Amino acid sequence: MSSYFSSERVRVVILEDEPLVADGLYKHLKDLMPEAEVLAILPSVKKASDWFGNGYEVDLIFSDIQLSDGISFDLFKRFEPKCPVIFTTAFDQYAIRAFEVNSVDFLLKPIEKKELKNALEKLRKRRESYVLPELRMALDRVKSGKTHLQRMLVTVQNTLMPVTIGEVSGFVKEELIFLVNREGKRLITDFQTLEELEGKLDPAVFFRANRQTIIRIDEVKQIKTTYKGLEVQLKNPMLNRVEISKERSPQFKHWLLGSG
Repeated sequence: MSSYFSSERVRVVILEDEPLVADGLYKHLKDLMPEAEVLAILPSVKKASDWFGNGYEVDLIFSDIQLSDGISFDLFKRFEPKCPVIFTTAFDQYAIRAFEVNSVDFLLKPIEKKELKNALEKLRKRRESYVLPELRMALDRVKSGKTHLQRMLVTVQNTLMPVTIGEVSGFVKEELIFLVNREGKRLITDFQTLEELEGKLDPAVFFRANRQTIIRIDEVKQIKTTYKGLEVQLKNPMLNRVEISKERSPQFKHWLLGSG
């Protein structure tokens, strides 16, 4: 597999307190990315802090969320990553949703080789400058306990009107960002981008399906598998069918099941 990174050698650090998980990840990684050089396997926040404190340069980090003496967020608040991070976890659905919203990669334990391959392929297609701001946003939101948007303003015939978030079925981006309410009406919002909007929504309730659409969890009616990924049929006729790529499909399934 050709490297996502500029150099032939990819310097990797694994933050994991379960030896069997770390060993399995190491073996899969060496098979999929022969150029990977695992510099360290660190089981705790303290050991990781000591290691990163020495100023080592790293190209890729695999990080469990819950380490032996705390959570990895504490580490990344102190040592802001200058490289992509792939999070691994077995149970923390809240954290998973936070990262999904910002497209930060994660792997569910037990880590399957196929899922690791997909994550590495995604990283190879991305630029580092795109990944890191999203990681910072996700970490800030999880650590701060930020409250989510409860109401917003929409424009109706040159008049601003408040809408509660409970009235919302989803959002669609065209030339403007439209709110689709439960009655099937499209209303103009004052948001400039879906990225700005999704950062304010509850990730347990809303999911970024694709570049044009954000959907609400209780609007999901039926899901079909297609050669492109998934086709989601929604209850609201104004949203109707939404396509989700193969790349986003696993995240959508985790969101749907984890939020139920």
